[in-house]
Amino acid sequence: MKTREELSAVHGSAILARPWLTVFLPINAALSGFSVILPVLILFAYGGTVVAVALAITLYNIMVIPGAFFWGRVCDVMSRRRPLLALNYAAVGVIFLLSGLIHSLDALLVLYAIFGWFAPSGAAASNLMIMERFDLHERPTAYTSFTEMGVIGGTLGILAGLFWVTQYPGNLPSFLYLVSLLAFVSLSMLFVLVPERKGRLERSAIAHHHESLDSRLRTLYPFFLGLPTRRFWDRTYHWLRKEATHDVPLILAASFLFNFAANLFNTSYTPFLEVLGLGAAGVFMVNLANNAAQAFSLPFSARTSEGELAERSVVTASWMRASGYAGVFVFAALLPLGLLKSSGHDPLFLPFNVVFYGLLGVAVAFYTTSSSLLLFRSLERRSAGSYLGMNSALGGLAAILGSGLSGVITSDIGFSATFGISVVAMVLAVPVWLLSTRAFRARHL
Repeated sequence: MKTREELSAVHGSAILARPWLTVFLPINAALSGFSVILPVLILFAYGGTVVAVALAITLYNIMVIPGAFFWGRVCDVMSRRRPLLALNYAAVGVIFLLSGLIHSLDALLVLYAIFGWFAPSGAAASNLMIMERFDLHERPTAYTSFTEMGVIGGTLGILAGLFWVTQYPGNLPSFLYLVSLLAFVSLSMLFVLVPERKGRLERSAIAHHHESLDSRLRTLYPFFLGLPTRRFWDRTYHWLRKEATHDVPLILAASFLFNFAANLFNTSYTPFLEVLGLGAAGVFMVNLANNAAQAFSLPFSARTSEGELAERSVVTASWMRASGYAGVFVFAALLPLGLLKSSGHDPLFLPFNVVFYGLLGVAVAFYTTSSSLLLFRSLERRSAGSYLGMNSALGGLAAILGSGLSGVITSDIGFSATFGISVVAMVLAVPVWLLSTRAFRARHL
């Protein structure tokens, strides 16, 4: 684990290590704005239901996994990073533009699935671009800036969406032209601002540099260092039989539960806000609270995850996440009882969801920092590539199952059932995290 001084260097106060890192600001604004407007369009512009939202997210998650395999291999083969990032930004811009031009829900679902294929194409390239253009002692500050560009860009994207749906409530699809333009702005900045590299590194270097691994895992795209072989699956089977109670598989299990609960909850959450009558502006305001809470909490999450504090931080964050889900679950359970009326004019609805979704933003900031530290700690002197691949495979499976089941459960039983299961899955992750830390200590006695 890193010392206090090293962690302080990692999370320095500099917002921008180099001016060219601003290239990541517009693209993150575009991606964040699109992620919020997509379910809004399905629900408000096309009259879709929670099933349509779940189908869109599930198709996206299904395409992300093979896309991560393919683009990871392309990243290894290519000697330069800018062309791959340029392809990513151009593809994103074109897909967002086409999404605004079409007037069909089916076509929108197809485009979102295609977006899932292209989405991971720039993840490894952006990380390696930073490692190749910064010396070793500069990388901690560089990755801090990279993360901050992501958070600030995401917040600005949601702010832009809030302004748009407030000023042009009858023309929601046109917001896609703006996020498309933002992607093309990053594309232009990429060739104007980004300098030539100092050297070339393999993707495997990401697994050996904590700040790079942490920022890579935050993208939520799967991270595979190679395609799994027959020998890999045989080794995995024997490894699970031998080490099922060791710290690494327990960390993978806890992460699976976290990702499953998150996808189960988030997929049905925007349709729930629509049922409450909050409208498109309300959806953006609630998501803004989540992003702002993450931006505020991220610097504190580093200090509360120093050394062994990461063990306590990941458990606390899981409990916070479960508490947020529980609050929304109780709120949803009261609706069919007639204790609350489904009306956007109820003064409780908006502030309630702002507070609880903001709490979830705080929790995810602390969770991501502490969980990545614990994973990196356990991977020392181990086959990091295999374990990271397994972690990504389980994360992808959790995303597909969570988003798919969310639509089925909500449509058949109701929102309260979906949110209740999310609470249970998140609570179950807590004892698994505790067992993993106990197993780590036993392994190092």
